[in-house]
Amino acid sequence: MTWTSSWAPRALVAPAAAATLLFAGAVAATAAPATGGDPAMAAQDAAGNGWSAVGYFYTALSTGDAGLMADAVDQDWTDVPSHPGLGTGVAGAEQLVGEIRSVFPDLTENITAVSRGGDRVHVSLLHCGTHSAEFAGVPATYKYVCFRGEETHTITHGLISTTEHWEDIDQFRKEVGA
Repeated sequence: MTWTSSWAPRALVAPAAAATLLFAGAVAATAAPATGGDPAMAAQDAAGNGWSAVGYFYTALSTGDAGLMADAVDQDWTDVPSHPGLGTGVAGAEQLVGEIRSVFPDLTENITAVSRGGDRVHVSLLHCGTHSAEFAGVPATYKYVCFRGEETHTITHGLISTTEHWEDIDQFRKEVGA
């Protein structure tokens, strides 16, 4: 299936390249299992800067494995703006995975760019999936859509404490014909 858009997405960023973009510097010779075998991610996790937390966050959303959020967010995690009825902490993040996957059951989160400043990691991404339930006031269309998102994660002690997000709802509505 194809989709059209008024903007041109950049190439996707592989995990090793994303780690390099986020954290310039030395790379460890071996990786811990939590980093998916990526030495650059392992080196940065050893410094407690949270790259694997961000990786777990998007892996949970892309696979539906809500249990990964325990390795991504801290006990006080908050979502800004918060989805109606969404809790906080790990339970809230796990709830978010379930709710998003109920709307887009085949969701993939495609990272197009990352940047880091201090304790904040900014991620530009492309949300892609089949619109299978009401979203942004639009009933399910069962169309495969892709729309932009921007998220900034605050990292505290190696875990995400706050996620600020923006989705291009206008683009989503255009994609589904609403």
